[in-house]
Amino acid sequence: MGVKPSWIPSLPPRKVTYLSWLGEQFLLEDQWDCPMGGSPQLSCLFADTLGVRLLLDHKEIPLPPALVLNSSHQLGPWEPRNGEAKSIKVVEFLQKEGREQRVQQEISAFLESLKLKGHHKVVVKTCWPHLNLSSSPTFYFTHDPHAVFDAVLNILSEYPEGQAVLLEGFINTVPPRRLKPPQPPACIPRCSVRPPELAIRLCAVVCRSRGDQPILSKVVCTVGRAEKPLCHRSALPQSLDTTLELWGIQDEGQKNNIRAQLKETSERVMKVIIEEEKKLSPKLRGGNKVQTDVLGVDLLLTCIDYMVTPVVLGVTTAFCLESCGIHECLLGSLAAAKSVTVSSASSPLIETMLRRSMTYIMEGKEVLVIGAGGISKKFIWQAARDYGIKIHLVESNPNHFASSLVASFIHYDYDDRSCGDEEHAQNILAIVKERAVHFSGCMTFWDECTILAAILSRLLGLPGPPPSAVRLAKRKTQTQLCLLNMASKSPPYPYAKAFAVPCFPLGPGTGGIEAAESVLSYPLIIKPESGAGAVGVRLVQGAEECRKLVKKMGADPEACKQKNETHIAIHESKICNGEIGLSLGQEMAEAVIQNGETSLNQSQPARDSTQTTPPPLLAEYITGTEHDVDLVLGPNGRLLAAYVSDNGPTLLPGFTETAAALPSRLNQERRCQLVQAALRSCQALNLYPGVFNVELKLTESGPRLLEINPRMGGFYLRDWIRHIYGTDLVLVALALSCGIEPALPEKGALESTVLVGLMCTGESHEEALSSTANPQRLTELHNAGHIRFNCLEGSAVHGPDQEPYGNVACEGRNQKEARQRLLGVCSVLGFDKQNYPVPYLTGEFQ
Repeated sequence: MGVKPSWIPSLPPRKVTYLSWLGEQFLLEDQWDCPMGGSPQLSCLFADTLGVRLLLDHKEIPLPPALVLNSSHQLGPWEPRNGEAKSIKVVEFLQKEGREQRVQQEISAFLESLKLKGHHKVVVKTCWPHLNLSSSPTFYFTHDPHAVFDAVLNILSEYPEGQAVLLEGFINTVPPRRLKPPQPPACIPRCSVRPPELAIRLCAVVCRSRGDQPILSKVVCTVGRAEKPLCHRSALPQSLDTTLELWGIQDEGQKNNIRAQLKETSERVMKVIIEEEKKLSPKLRGGNKVQTDVLGVDLLLTCIDYMVTPVVLGVTTAFCLESCGIHECLLGSLAAAKSVTVSSASSPLIETMLRRSMTYIMEGKEVLVIGAGGISKKFIWQAARDYGIKIHLVESNPNHFASSLVASFIHYDYDDRSCGDEEHAQNILAIVKERAVHFSGCMTFWDECTILAAILSRLLGLPGPPPSAVRLAKRKTQTQLCLLNMASKSPPYPYAKAFAVPCFPLGPGTGGIEAAESVLSYPLIIKPESGAGAVGVRLVQGAEECRKLVKKMGADPEACKQKNETHIAIHESKICNGEIGLSLGQEMAEAVIQNGETSLNQSQPARDSTQTTPPPLLAEYITGTEHDVDLVLGPNGRLLAAYVSDNGPTLLPGFTETAAALPSRLNQERRCQLVQAALRSCQALNLYPGVFNVELKLTESGPRLLEINPRMGGFYLRDWIRHIYGTDLVLVALALSCGIEPALPEKGALESTVLVGLMCTGESHEEALSSTANPQRLTELHNAGHIRFNCLEGSAVHGPDQEPYGNVACEGRNQKEARQRLLGVCSVLGFDKQNYPVPYLTGEFQ
C-alpha cells in the first residue's frame, strides 16, 4: 500500500492499493483505479460550508440556528429540498431591487428569534463554494441590529458574485464550575480580576468502519476565550476527560452521558455523509472507488434545558485528524522516559485503508474451491461475488444451487469411493488444466473436502496447509496421538501434549473395546473418527451401552481385534512422561511419526473404499466449559487473529451444540490460555496457513483439546465474528489461499456488543418451527433487527441425531443483557421447552 520512494531507486515500483486524500494541494493525474479515501472533488464539496450545513440540517443534526442570505451562491449536489430545513432559513435574492429592505426585515426577525432563544450574540460568516475563500467570522450583539445590517450589506456590496452570507446564533459553551481560590491574608495585596468567559471546541474524528458503519475514533478539545473565534492550530489540544475535569464535571455518570452524546452525534454526521455519497455519481465523487473514509466533526458543548448537549459547527477533512495527531505527539513526548499508552485517532482509518487495500488486491482473483456444502454455505458464494473474486467450484452434485452463483461450475464425483483422494485430485487437476485458468488459490469451506483441497493445492503449487497436517487433523485419534508424541528440549512450553485428551480408536486391528477399557475408565464418549457438528457423538456410562452404540455406528467389536494384534491407545498415565500407550500384549514406548503422519495411518488409510462410515473412537469424558477458538494463521504458523466464543451445556447423552456467546465471558488470561492451546496444537500438526476452528474444554487444570477442524468454522461463526469484530473470515480464508497475509484489526468495531444465541432443532422445536417461529417470521425478525437468524444444514422436521436447523441470537452490551433479550424472544417464539430449557442452556452467560 504505497508508492516507491523517489530516493531509493533500487527498489522496484510497488502497486498503489490505497490512496488517502486529506485535502493537500498536489496534482492527481487522471483517474486512479485503486481505492481512494477522499478526492479533490469531495474536498470541494466539504469546503462548501453552506451546502454541508443545509444537508446536516435536513437530517436533523443539532446545529446553531441560522439565516442564509443568498444572492448567487450555487449550492452543490447536497442541496436539500425547499421547505425541508429545520433550523436554517434560506432567503434567495434573485433581484437587487428592494434587496436592502428585505435584508433588514429578515435580519430583524432572525435577531428577535435569537433573543427569544437566549442568544446574546450573532456570528456573521461568508460562504463560498470553493476552498480557502471564506473570510474569518465576526461577532455582534443581538440587541444591536444596525451593526448587523451594516456588516451584511457591506459584504453583499463588496464581494463578487458567488458568495452567501450566513448568520448564526452564537453558542455559549458550558460554563466552568470555578472554585474560589483561597484568600490571602490581609497583609498581602489582593488583585481582583474577573476571569474571562471561556469556550470549548471539540474535534471528533470519525472513521468509516466495516460495513460502511461510522465509528468514533477520538475526541480532543481546545479551550480559548469565548469572545474570540476558536480555530484549528490556535491552541494545544487536550483530552475530553481532562477538559471535563477542568470544567468541574467530576460525576462519572455525567461524563459517560456526554461521551455517549458526542459519539452518537458525530457518528450520525458521518452516516449522513456516507449515505449521501452513495447517491453521487463517480464523476462527482472523483472516481469509482472514491469515498470518505475519515471525517472531522467540529462541535461545541452547550446547555439546553439544563442538559449538556453537543452542537455541530461543521465538518473538515484533515484539521481534526491533525489536532488528534498533535495531542498524541504531546503525550508521547513526556519526560522521564515513562511509557504512555496513546489511543490513536488514526487506528480505525489505517484499518479501513488496509481492509480496502486487501479487497482491491483480491478483486479479480481466480480461486479453485472444492465442495459446495449445503444451504448454510450460501453466503460464501454471495460474499465472493461481492468482493469481485472469481470462484471456480468443483462439486459432486451436478444440480447444486451454487452452480449459478460462481464464475464457473465443474461437476466431478469426488464421493466415488472406488478412488482415493490422490487419484481424485489428479482427475480434477486434469480437468482444470484443460480450462487454462491461472488459479491464485485453492481451498475448501466444506469439511469432507479438506484433504482433497490440500492435495490439489500442493499439486498446483499454491499456498495452503500440507495434506499430511490436514489428515492428522481430520482423524481425531491421530490428532491426539501426534500431540502426545511431540516433545522438544526448546521452548515454547508447555508442550502441545499438555492439551491432549486420552482416546482409543476402534478401527480394524486396534484391539477393540476390551483394549480400550483396559486404559480408559467410564464414562466415555463415543464418536466418529471424523465428522462435524457433533453428529453421532454420545456419552456412554457402561460396557453394555458402549457395545450397543458401537454396533449401531456400523463397527463390529469383534472385527476390531482381528487382522492386526497391535492395539493402539492414548494413555493418560503416560502424558506426564511424554509417552503414549501402545499395547501389543505389552506397552510400546512411542508411535512413529513419518512425514507428519503417525504409524496408525499404515493400518488405517485415509479413505477406505469398503467402509461407508468412518470408524468410531472412544475418548475420556472431560468436564469443564466448552469453547471455540477460530484461528487465523499466516505462513510459518504465525498467529494473525483469534476469536474465542463460549458454548452452553449440551443435552446429554448427546453433544449437539445448544447455545453460544461471543465474545467470551472469560477474563483475558483464560482466553489467552485457550488461544495458546489452539495455536500450539495447530502448529504441532504443521496446520497452516489458513483459517481453522478449534474446539476445546476449559478444565480446572487448563485447556483440553477436543478436535481441530481444518477449515473455517461453520454454523453462525462467520456472521457473528463479522458483526462484532468486522473481520470477514471468508475474505481472510480466500486471501490466505492466494498467499496474501491479511492485516486484521486488533479491536472490534462493536467492542461493547455481545451476541448470545440458541440452536433450534427439528428434534426439539418442530412445532414452533412450523408455527410461531416459521422461517418467514424468523426472517422478518432478522430483517427488523430484533434477532440475528442463521439458517443451517439441519431440518425443521424431527429426525434422529440431526444437525441444528438454525441459530437465533440477540445482542446486548454484555452477556447478561443479551441473554435476557434472548429469553424473551425464545418465550414468544416457543423455543423454551421442558426438554430444551433455554434458561438452563444459557445460564452461564451472565
